[in-house]
Amino acid sequence: MCFRKNEMDINRFSHYPPFEGEAVYLEARVESEDIAVLCRYMDLYEGVAFVRTKDPRRSIVEFWVAPSFVEDFRKIIAALEKEIRMVMLDKEK
Repeated sequence: MCFRKNEMDINRFSHYPPFEGEAVYLEARVESEDIAVLCRYMDLYEGVAFVRTKDPRRSIVEFWVAPSFVEDFRKIIAALEKEIRMVMLDKEK
């Protein structure tokens, strides 16, 4: 199946979490050139959190963290902050 650019409204999914169920929502400001690196690192920790770019202009990413992995996520982020220029924002929901 092929979609043409005008057939799919990409923004219609931007207000929903990436999966069903409970999740801890966090945001971070990441240098734009480090967003792809962050996503690749988080992919290695499959199941801990889902990351996506919330606002590319302001370099803000959002994390949807499985509740049972919040402590693991915090440890991963602490380690990644040594490699990636990232500031966690105070928006835990």
